[in-house]
Amino acid sequence: MIERVRGFRDSYPEDMLPRQKMFDVMRETATQFYFSQIEIPSLEYLDLYRVKSGEELLTQTFSFTDKGGRELTMIPEATPSVVRMLTSRKDLKKPVKWFCLPKLWRYEEPQSGRSREHTQFNADIFGDSSMFADAEIIGLACSTLDKLGLSGKYKVRINDRMLMEKILRDIGISNIARGYSLIDHYRKLSADDFKSQLLELCKESEKADFLLQLLGKEIKLDQLDTKFPEQFKRENEEIVSRLKNTGILVSKLTSAELVYDASVVRGLGYYTGIVFEGFDRAGEFRSIFGGGRYDNLGQLIADTPIEAVGFGMGDAVLELLLKKNNLWNLTTRAGSFAMCTVGNETIITAYELATKLRQLGYAVNVDTSQASLSNQLKKAAANSVNYTIIIGPKEIKDNVLTIRDMNSGTQVTGRMDDLEKLIESVSSKQI
Repeated sequence: MIERVRGFRDSYPEDMLPRQKMFDVMRETATQFYFSQIEIPSLEYLDLYRVKSGEELLTQTFSFTDKGGRELTMIPEATPSVVRMLTSRKDLKKPVKWFCLPKLWRYEEPQSGRSREHTQFNADIFGDSSMFADAEIIGLACSTLDKLGLSGKYKVRINDRMLMEKILRDIGISNIARGYSLIDHYRKLSADDFKSQLLELCKESEKADFLLQLLGKEIKLDQLDTKFPEQFKRENEEIVSRLKNTGILVSKLTSAELVYDASVVRGLGYYTGIVFEGFDRAGEFRSIFGGGRYDNLGQLIADTPIEAVGFGMGDAVLELLLKKNNLWNLTTRAGSFAMCTVGNETIITAYELATKLRQLGYAVNVDTSQASLSNQLKKAAANSVNYTIIIGPKEIKDNVLTIRDMNSGTQVTGRMDDLEKLIESVSSKQI
């Protein structure tokens, strides 16, 4: 027997329906925020990720050389592809608001909430450098979780890469990239290991306590400017003010809690401003979503400067969080019918009715098993259909049918020719 490849998953029908409903909520919410859907390719040139994603990401790619000698990779993230698409079009009116739902691949150690293949909800705003775009992106991510039933179950930690660079330079760290990388691993290292590595980077180790006191703390945004020394605060008043005001704007879009967390810097090398990550309040899972501002990636990829802010929300952690909160069992097929047949002579009539129902937009399954009626009804219930229609010799002879609401147990009987009226009657419980 050939088993599935490690780090990849099989998805059976009982998971596909709630997963597709989750994706439908993502599409619906993005569309309500006036984002337009795009689709990106599964393969890109490896050089696209050499530009600025960071060396760590390159080691995690599923890369290969094709028959033409070109270095290609299964896409490990969406943003470079989206930026490549955007910068290849000179006719687009800014700002541009795009979203996509691609599959991504990374060669990482599989663990809870992380596999080697996953689907990601990705959304970006291009051509708008304002805090309003930052707030709208965070608002879209939070509104999506809210519509999935997770309001109050998560919080958003935010930071700013420009502010962190000022902090790192202020404590004597000149290698900013290494500083970011170390902070990104803050929660993965012991306190002693982190402090030891931080002091190796600091030229003024006596100032390191300033950063150590900030890290790992969640600071309310309206108290943020009280956490910095006066001189530092004056020198960086604009950045701090923008973070606080962004939080105020987001509060108009969602009730989600936003806090400042200095340990949030995001691992990828192209972020230039605000960065953020969403986490479940209990702290049981990896980040639900993450993103930030990346105003220089267009310049790096296509020598085209473009302001940009965006986020990615993977399906794996989100699925775990929904299951924990009993929100994954969304198994009812909206507007679905099961046709229960009694005798072979009834199947042709059942097919004719099923065709009419499908033309009206319903999903229909015709049971041709000739099992007992009770077993057919049990099967219909197990498949979580909304309605059943029983077709037997008597129904055909009398030109009638019975529609049963599987949720309420109510049912109506009437002429087959009045199919639409019967559906309307049972759905409104006008028995």
